[in-house]
Amino acid sequence: MTKETCPNCSSTRIIPNADAVETNNLSIRIYERPDVTLRQVRHFPLKAWVCAECGFTQLYVNQPDELAASYRRYLGRD
Repeated sequence: MTKETCPNCSSTRIIPNADAVETNNLSIRIYERPDVTLRQVRHFPLKAWVCAECGFTQLYVNQPDELAASYRRYLGRD
């Protein structure tokens, strides 16, 4: 839904890039190594795109390349 149309109802009333929050931030957590220490944990905040017509919501990470790099490090491929 990073386009301007809702895939659920075809509305163009989209609220882009809204914060997806819980108590702090709803985020993707990646451990950069299996034997992780707290310094090696990375969090990637999620952003929501919300349809103002039907409420359909999709979540996105704004830094997908960095998320993928952290995951490759976790797998030992980087």
